[in-house]
Amino acid sequence: MEWMARSLERRVNPAEVLPGCRSVICLSYDYDSSVSRPSGSGSICLYAHGRDYHGILEEKLADLSELLSIYGGEQKGYVDAGPVMERDHAEACGLGWRGRSGLIVRRRGGSRFFIATLLTTLELEPDAPASGTCGSCRRCVEACPAGAIMENGLVDANRCLSYWTIEHRGAIPEDIRPLIGTRLYGCDTCVTACPWNKKPLPDADERFRMPFRLASISLRDLLSLDDAGFTAMFRNSPLKRIRREGLLRNGCIVLGNAGTPDDFDLLKRLCGESPLVAEHAEWAMERILHRHAAGGCPGGAEDEK
Repeated sequence: MEWMARSLERRVNPAEVLPGCRSVICLSYDYDSSVSRPSGSGSICLYAHGRDYHGILEEKLADLSELLSIYGGEQKGYVDAGPVMERDHAEACGLGWRGRSGLIVRRRGGSRFFIATLLTTLELEPDAPASGTCGSCRRCVEACPAGAIMENGLVDANRCLSYWTIEHRGAIPEDIRPLIGTRLYGCDTCVTACPWNKKPLPDADERFRMPFRLASISLRDLLSLDDAGFTAMFRNSPLKRIRREGLLRNGCIVLGNAGTPDDFDLLKRLCGESPLVAEHAEWAMERILHRHAAGGCPGGAEDEK
């Protein structure tokens, strides 16, 4: 992604971020979920099921920073933000190894965790890098619906469905839309395909579990929320990041891939939203008409894997 090239020197040299930085501390915090939305109703990736993780982890970093200050340290902490190469630091600190999918993988718990990074002026004894590799396993590569995984620990953002449904602000290219299937926010395909993620994480923080209202609300009702309703539902959720317009855009794509003519009234109403949403709503109606005129139904690469 283009924004990662900004301030490159600061990203690769922690001392440019915190003058006098002598150590980098990386911490992991598990997430897991036993609750999800019904199939076809618009899936949400695991890390975004519950509360926004930024504030929760920032509080924990603040507590650790306060402790280190007693020993004379000056600290700066980051949670999935700021000019730090968190995955590079996490690998060097021994949290896990960089998997073929680009995610940091641990022997216990796989890749289902958040990373928090704390820079400090204290000189601390370093941990050894974690041992382990993905070996010959290529399950994430083979499962990725868009062919985004480049096998060398890198992901092509121009193909990644998480990028398009979360990071990208404008129109989603038409060749990408069918690949999104029924994904409303993010994509967990490489996570769920990884054998290290097969076991549940019973001790994961329950604040990251999906609340009943979000798990039970239909896609139609979700896309019918007004600005106030969207704010109320997602005030403390990572989904607030894409704003209501992004949710409507993604929802139109889901309907285009899995909806029926019964969704036309909703899609016509959405045509009255912003030009961005209207474009995707019109595309969705065309897709539904074509699919039903041909006597087909959603399937193949268009469904979630």
